[in-house]
Amino acid sequence: MFDKQYRFKGRHALRVDQLTSAFDNSSTAKMFERNVDVYANAPLVGFLYGRLAAADDTKNPETNQVYNQNVMGDRVIYSQEELMFNFRLIMLLDSKHEADLQKRIDKAFRHMGDDPSDEERFNSYVRGGVDVLYEKLIEGATDANEYIMKLYEFVEEFEERFNAEVINADILSLCAN
Repeated sequence: MFDKQYRFKGRHALRVDQLTSAFDNSSTAKMFERNVDVYANAPLVGFLYGRLAAADDTKNPETNQVYNQNVMGDRVIYSQEELMFNFRLIMLLDSKHEADLQKRIDKAFRHMGDDPSDEERFNSYVRGGVDVLYEKLIEGATDANEYIMKLYEFVEEFEERFNAEVINADILSLCAN
């Protein structure tokens, strides 16, 4: 697992392309530098936002070929440790799919990649995360200021949604014990 090229297809390929493109002609700033960066972050975003997405086969009307964006095999292999960590984390936390904790532990560590449905679920979180990232960071923005504002709003929403209950004093007391 995570030892070969990964391919985004259809609308997800188009969205990855926009997530890794410069904001405008005068700027070189991007939301993500490379496709592999989207691939590494999207499953976590998809999981946290509860977004799964089916594979899409949107075609380029000029060529009648399905849009695609690749993450080259060497980039996947280079990021294999991070991708495996993300896979294991999702397998451990996805109690909606598998209620039994021991089975989730087995999927994450003992039988990682043995069940094709687990890999497909991970990939559906990847696609769902691409959708969330596109909607939150790109959709509707027309200039660099709007992209920056969308990024700021996403970070603020993420902080409120997932870190609001984290209290620094509690973390410090855990570390002191």
